[in-house]
Amino acid sequence: MVKLHLWVFLILIYLLEFGYSDVIEVPPLNINQKDLMNHLSLIDIKIALPAIYVFGDSFVDNGNNKAILGNKDAIGGGYLPFGIDFDGKPTGRVTNGRIGVDFIATVAGLPYPPPIMGMSKIDRKRIQTGVNYASGSSGLLPQNGHFLHKNVINFFQQVDLFENTTIEDLKSKFDSCKGFTQYLSKSLFFIHHAGNDLGLTFEAEMAKKYSIDKYAKLLIEEFSKQLKRLYTLGARKFFVSNVSPLGCSPFSINTKNHSGPCVEEINNRVSIYNDLLPSLLKNLQSTLSGSKFVLGDIYKVFQDVFQMPESYGFKDVNTSCCIDNNGTKIQVCAPNIAPCKDRKTRVFFDPFHPSEAMHFLWARRFLKDSSVCSPINLIQLMQA
Repeated sequence: MVKLHLWVFLILIYLLEFGYSDVIEVPPLNINQKDLMNHLSLIDIKIALPAIYVFGDSFVDNGNNKAILGNKDAIGGGYLPFGIDFDGKPTGRVTNGRIGVDFIATVAGLPYPPPIMGMSKIDRKRIQTGVNYASGSSGLLPQNGHFLHKNVINFFQQVDLFENTTIEDLKSKFDSCKGFTQYLSKSLFFIHHAGNDLGLTFEAEMAKKYSIDKYAKLLIEEFSKQLKRLYTLGARKFFVSNVSPLGCSPFSINTKNHSGPCVEEINNRVSIYNDLLPSLLKNLQSTLSGSKFVLGDIYKVFQDVFQMPESYGFKDVNTSCCIDNNGTKIQVCAPNIAPCKDRKTRVFFDPFHPSEAMHFLWARRFLKDSSVCSPINLIQLMQA
């Protein structure tokens, strides 16, 4: 019996150390839908999604801040080394290559949703495959994003843009109001927000006014208000990501006192907000007729990687790939200084934002992994 228990113990250790592997190479830049589906082992999957509309912060901003702030501001990702793996072009994505919503768009057979601030009036009236409204450093509360930068587009302003540009510009492209309503109801609305509200903004401004419990409820109330606005405007399919463990970012672990591998004070703050999201989305779906709300647990995706990095193909989980003006890896990337070469095995590209490899991981797990999505995964939502 003792020998049997010993063997069970050894098998468990082996599985933890060697047995689990979820490593898929980041696909080439211009991969098409069919090849990406094969790459992800998504066989015989049919998706008929007309458009993807993206709202959020720098995790999903693909050029809006660059259009607003120009090429010299780090939160706009407008200079190299940002974009070094996007044909060497800084596009406004605050990483080395593509972001998660790019991979999701390709799986759906759609082009990358263009940033609204970079679109001409003609494009706004013509493009029916989706638009990106996300803005780096933005927040849920109207005042929050402006603490970090006065010109960013907060969530309510992103919804304003959707209403005043896309809704107004596309109506005339449909033969009937019913056709336009059906188009919106079948489109995907992807939202990633609240990281900035819970990070530096809370520490510098909001902690003086609110306890974290009261503040998290305030964020949820504002989030609910804007989600209901999108529903009123015609949105029906919502994919909402929670907030990643901010206390594990290179910036946090290099600038805050902590005893473990991460700054748990920050992660606990994030968890208080994240714990309120499931009931919010469940309540919205039960009260908003015809709506579908899916929660993506990006916190767990990062947590899984931190616990078993090599199982996901990563070797470095806590340092920035790029170098700042002080020659360290704590602040934003310095312009035109070569980043690390092992970018495919790094979780972070700069001290705040994931690498393309990490973006690819959270996107593909959202697409097909029901352990990080509730009540269904992203593919199932897109097919609904």
